[in-house]
Amino acid sequence: MNNIKLNILVVIIFITSCAKKIIQPNIERLDKPIFQLDFEKNSTGEYTDEKLLKDIEKVNWVSIENRATIETDTVHGKVLKVKFPKGTVGPKQGGIQFDKPLPKSMDYYLDYYIKFADGFDFVKGGKLPGLTSGGEKYTGGTHPKNGEGWSARFMWSEGNKIIVYFYHMDMKGRWGDVIYTNKVFSTDKWHRITQHLKINTGKKFNGVMEVWIDSEKVISDSNVRYRLAPLGEIDSFYFSTFHGGNTKDWAPKNDSYIYFDDFKVTTLKPKGLE
Repeated sequence: MNNIKLNILVVIIFITSCAKKIIQPNIERLDKPIFQLDFEKNSTGEYTDEKLLKDIEKVNWVSIENRATIETDTVHGKVLKVKFPKGTVGPKQGGIQFDKPLPKSMDYYLDYYIKFADGFDFVKGGKLPGLTSGGEKYTGGTHPKNGEGWSARFMWSEGNKIIVYFYHMDMKGRWGDVIYTNKVFSTDKWHRITQHLKINTGKKFNGVMEVWIDSEKVISDSNVRYRLAPLGEIDSFYFSTFHGGNTKDWAPKNDSYIYFDDFKVTTLKPKGLE
């Protein structure tokens, strides 16, 4: 009888050990970012379309236009510095843009760091990166009627306020809806920006939008309708930053700069968030 019990115990230990070996690779896969960009492999100096492609391999399109450099920061090491020239409005004149395709998913987190240089002219506002479906397909005043092409980019607004600039199928404004946080950007300070988007099922208002600023949760909405299934899964990281709006009263009165670093898109909640 004792031998039988011993044999059973050995079998259980063997099965448990095998199960751990099978499960562990999946855990490691989930922990690995779907997309990551931290600029550490770059030398300081001009950052070009070609260097971006070397860093992230594939983009749908890119427009850097001699407005980006790699600099060394005392906190973050190698970082991206983006220029917003005096008097410029819109993506053709200031800032940079690229559209990075992602594996389609119902649920992603985006996490990155941003610092506005001393003297940055916030004026009336400007765009910042966020997750989207279809890249920029339905920005610029085009209504995503069936949910294909929604976008959830960040913005700075007048008074340095941090907002989510949201294009979606139920938006009320022609130019998208604004979702306010209770936070503002400071200059010469690194801020951490995190968003969690979970896409609704079918036609239901059961999608999720969560936002953290400097690791503090400032938006939590579980009644969002991004799309009509099966369209509109998250499929792109849209790096889009410029002043505007599209009229001259949005333009900075002096050359202005933003630093970016450590972009991550993950399936698991990033560490350190409330």
